[in-house]
Amino acid sequence: MEQAARLLSRLKTLFLAVAEAGLALVGVALVVYLLLGEDSGGFVISVVANVALLVQAVSAEAIIGVALVLAVVGLFRSRL
Repeated sequence: MEQAARLLSRLKTLFLAVAEAGLALVGVALVVYLLLGEDSGGFVISVVANVALLVQAVSAEAIIGVALVLAVVGLFRSRL
């Protein structure tokens, strides 16, 4: 049972590392677009277009909901 818990812990660490790397890649693409504009290349422009579509699709209520959930999680973590 302890071996399974270690395996799950390693998988969780791996998934978090992959997610962080993906988010960093999106951030780098956005910075490259800000620096170079339309001459930044097809990949960067497609990433920027997808981010713009995501921002347009998210409503103000969803942003407020996520902020409230994060605030509650932060409160519980600070008290534990």
